[in-house]
Amino acid sequence: MFEIVKVRGMSMHPTLAPGDYLILTKARSQMKNLRAGFVVVVDHPKFGIIVKRIKSRGANHIRLIGDGTTSTDSDRLGDIPLSWIKGRVRLIITPKGIRRL
Repeated sequence: MFEIVKVRGMSMHPTLAPGDYLILTKARSQMKNLRAGFVVVVDHPKFGIIVKRIKSRGANHIRLIGDGTTSTDSDRLGDIPLSWIKGRVRLIITPKGIRRL
């Protein structure tokens, strides 16, 4: 299953820019394969929908970091349960074209 999400902030710049569209894979079976370096979209109860890179992975949670220098990371976000993950980013659609992530 796939989902499309629009980037709204600068926390993942220069990898992602506001206005980019992301194609996510949403299969729960893929959650066990998530690892550091993958970019995911999370539905955080305090911060809403966020896009971040996985910094580290525990058995039932992940820790996140943004590519941007002013990004909110896991020091503020805390451990992210796998159930909060909406999906892994697979494709980025920009004004310049489509690219894999």
